[in-house]
Amino acid sequence: MKLTSIQIKALYKFTKKHYVYHYDVQTELVDHLANDIEEIWAENSKISFEQARDKSFKKFGIFGFMDVIEAKQKQMNKRYWKIIWRFTKEWFTLPKAITTTLVFLGFYLLFQIPFSEFFILSALFIIAIFECINAYKLRKQERLKKKAKRRFFF
Repeated sequence: MKLTSIQIKALYKFTKKHYVYHYDVQTELVDHLANDIEEIWAENSKISFEQARDKSFKKFGIFGFMDVIEAKQKQMNKRYWKIIWRFTKEWFTLPKAITTTLVFLGFYLLFQIPFSEFFILSALFIIAIFECINAYKLRKQERLKKKAKRRFFF
């Protein structure tokens, strides 16, 4: 006996109710449960869907789906650490490592100068003023472009 689409949707709701939120893990579990329910029905066709589902769920043990979820989390953590490691190796190529080292050394030496806070704050203030002026000019240019694009038909 095959499962209907309504029963499969019910299995998805069942897995979500048991704290399986990720769709790929839900799909794996629904597939496993559906196959197991069909096997249970092959042995005893008089069992209802809910009874077969509960019987199949009991095979997962006391903690239910938690072992499957933990295994998937370990797999994803391993994958994410590989991605992070790849980006780290990519970042620390020779030119980037030298540039990073020089920037840190420059800031270290800058902070060794007496009253360096005033130099840094004044430089940041000057940069902020230039940015405000540039933003004003860009906004003005955009307004002029909008006016030029307007066409009045009389």
